[in-house]
Amino acid sequence: MKLSDADRIVVTTFDAAGAQTVSSEWVVEVDHDTVGFWTPHAAPWAERFALTDVVTLQAAGRGGKALREEPVLEGRGHLVAEDAPEFAAVKSAIHAKYGAGAKLAGLVDKAWELGGTASPEGVVVLHIVG
Repeated sequence: MKLSDADRIVVTTFDAAGAQTVSSEWVVEVDHDTVGFWTPHAAPWAERFALTDVVTLQAAGRGGKALREEPVLEGRGHLVAEDAPEFAAVKSAIHAKYGAGAKLAGLVDKAWELGGTASPEGVVVLHIVG
């Protein structure tokens, strides 16, 4: 299965000591061997990629649990600025693929920010290397 065909992907980043941070994300294809996702909270991803751009990726089901029959792939990730062409393309593709769920995530983010916790939205692009 192509990663972009999965309901979600499990993305693992690593800190300086090698400890893992794991998250489940929606996914769309950006290009050959490149996937991406939109997040309403970019700040944690900026922190994660400040240490290293190395990630592992694995296809996941609708509930976010990794699909054991799918391989774990290595990749390199980066956060895309809002003015980059990839930002609009990935955000639009996520909203097209996930519909009401993506809209709800945006509304929850706006409510969160009204409560005083502001974090810019972002797009993460992941290049599969092996």
